[in-house]
Amino acid sequence: MPIVTITRGSLSASRQLAESICGQLGCTVVTREHVLECARAYGIEETGMAASGFMEKHPPQFWDRQAAQRRLYLIYVRACLLHYMTTGNVVYIGHLAQFMLTAVPKMLRVRVDASMALRVQILIESSSLSESQAKEHIADIDAKRRSWAKFLYGVDYDSPLNYDIILNRDRMSVDSLAAIVSAVVQRPEFVVDDDALTTIKNLHMAAVVSAHLARDIRTRGMELAVDCDAASGLTKIRGMSTLVGGDTWQQDIKRVAAEAPGVTSIEVTDVR
Repeated sequence: MPIVTITRGSLSASRQLAESICGQLGCTVVTREHVLECARAYGIEETGMAASGFMEKHPPQFWDRQAAQRRLYLIYVRACLLHYMTTGNVVYIGHLAQFMLTAVPKMLRVRVDASMALRVQILIESSSLSESQAKEHIADIDAKRRSWAKFLYGVDYDSPLNYDIILNRDRMSVDSLAAIVSAVVQRPEFVVDDDALTTIKNLHMAAVVSAHLARDIRTRGMELAVDCDAASGLTKIRGMSTLVGGDTWQQDIKRVAAEAPGVTSIEVTDVR
């Protein structure tokens, strides 16, 4: 069972690669669109960052003005990404979201790249753009990817250390690329075993509890750390209470967290 993330740019090869891998290994393709549809249950639309084509724009110049929306967006998307990861058998195609999955064990991070010449050729064949327009479009996409990676996750999009494999589309067919990925995910470092699945399920439950806490008016804005044992339902929440009304603070957290699926018992610790 593999968990693979494929970072896509302006190439259609990423979707083709994911489908080829899943055809060989029997896993499921998940896209950003699937994740956003899942996140509607949390009210992700209110962040203003879930609209179609939003990631094709440049990120805000002053991130602090968007801090609250950015925080909610990341919490909701993470909960839904981890929902799909709990199967331990998925290939995710997206722009950047793999950067919030660093705690997921056994995950293979793949980036598909190609020369500007090939990218321009593919774009011209699939659109009515001229060569100069295609080059400008690709350069704009690349600049936005770098900016969003820095804005949302504070990472360098182009650093090879953020990927386990970088594949060159110029020299290999999609089937050859898929064969490489399929072979690598069957190596011990990337085989999703029972221990890995347990960790992922715990992470998912904690992310869901965090999403419930973030969307509820009683607990929204609280900085809380959540740990869960999905098997038992035990949920541990740590945070700093208000100077006045500490009992109310704790009761609100317990009431909201109890609404999350799978939660059976809750421990709240005030670190003040």
